Amino acid sequence: MALTQKTVVDQIEVTRNSSLQIRIALEVLNGETIANSKWHRTSIPPGGEVAAQMAAVNAHLFQMGEPPVSEADIAKITAHAETAWTPDVIAAYQAAMAAV
Repeated sequence: MALTQKTVVDQIEVTRNSSLQIRIALEVLNGETIANSKWHRTSIPPGGEVAAQMAAVNAHLFQMGEPPVSEADIAKITAHAETAWTPDVIAAYQAAMAAV
């Protein structure tokens, strides 16, 4: 059986300051069995551009010879961002960053 590669968003976490931390599994499959996996991670601050960050991630994955994050997984990340990042959350994050 031929080995195949698969990229899956494994975890989306909202941190204390409401940034999204995304863990991406880079899997090598032997049929349905995971033969090997490693992690790729990224984070996006409140009010950040999900599409732009995920485009950068996909460009990096391409350079690594890995499949891109799917549009469906990017849509899930976007939905989490839209839920977590209320205008108040974004304003609080921006105020905290301005104070640093």
